[in-house]
Amino acid sequence: MGFDIEGVATLTSSGTTLSLDGVNNWMSVNANGILTRPQTPFMSGQLSGKGNTYNAGGGALLVTADFNVGGCWNNATGFWTCPVAGYYMMTMGNIASGPGSGYPAIGKNGANVHYTHWNHGANWHYISLSCVLQCAAGDTMFFYMFSYSPATAGFYGVSGHGMYSIALMA
Repeated sequence: MGFDIEGVATLTSSGTTLSLDGVNNWMSVNANGILTRPQTPFMSGQLSGKGNTYNAGGGALLVTADFNVGGCWNNATGFWTCPVAGYYMMTMGNIASGPGSGYPAIGKNGANVHYTHWNHGANWHYISLSCVLQCAAGDTMFFYMFSYSPATAGFYGVSGHGMYSIALMA
């Protein structure tokens, strides 16, 4: 069974399911005529048990997920693996601890994508960063910090003072 939507022909797969996006299966109508859509993956978490200054040595920040719908976030590695192609919102915010400077950043597939900077002579300066990234299925995203000085500069890594989240938007 096929449909014509403004000149675009859509066909059912094996005559049983109509998929409105054959690549990502964003939405389908099953053989019983029920509209289905997979649950949208998201995570929300914080640094937990990392001490007063945490910078992960320049690697991915090991954020502990409070929610991990879809299981895309890995607490042990600090990486999100995109389950489908789409646009993802990433947000991070925390208190920069100790006098110093650094670049909190968001990365994709091992490369720096978006960053901000802090440079202050006192403790407890709040830093936040957000962006929307276009990703393919299987891309990886992560939060990290680079060019921090001194080596002890970092985020306050005790629970409840920061927020980190990733969500599929569209």
